[in-house]
Amino acid sequence: MSMRNRTIAMITAALLGAGATGIALAPAANAAAPYHGVDGSGGVYDDWQDEENLGVDDYAESNATALWETVLYADGAQWQDDDGDWHAFKKNQVDGSFGPETESATQWWQERYGLPDADGVVTDDSWESAQRRLHGPYTGSVVQYAGHARTVNFKRVGGKYRVKLRLTGSWKNAYYDTLG
Repeated sequence: MSMRNRTIAMITAALLGAGATGIALAPAANAAAPYHGVDGSGGVYDDWQDEENLGVDDYAESNATALWETVLYADGAQWQDDDGDWHAFKKNQVDGSFGPETESATQWWQERYGLPDADGVVTDDSWESAQRRLHGPYTGSVVQYAGHARTVNFKRVGGKYRVKLRLTGSWKNAYYDTLG
């Protein structure tokens, strides 16, 4: 038996022995973790009807929050400061941080669209209302949100929504548990 064949036989025996003794081999390096983000495939008419809640207590620091903030920006949402003054929700506020400004703008948005709970928490009612203004997908996997003030773009690749923080830079998967 050649040295090469002997080496192959020894490696094969070691691997078979490891399997027989119940020793688990490490998973392949390219095994993907399950996706935990905003989903979408097929027509956009039902993309957002089963998404997670977003709010100061739910995925407050995430790319999914940035996606929601993009909706607020597109609809020309307003937020109220501590002095009671109203301010436009601007694109530099699309930062993936669900703080007091995003919460106030969400309440404004929920009132504008006549939702039963204008509490600043993005629930099924908010997601379903927003998805009615989705269009596409278009060339390049673009999905458009036709807001009251402006139209914004998202990408949808392989069933995963992508968003740009501050609406600039590279596309990021809209994960619930990742920011940036």
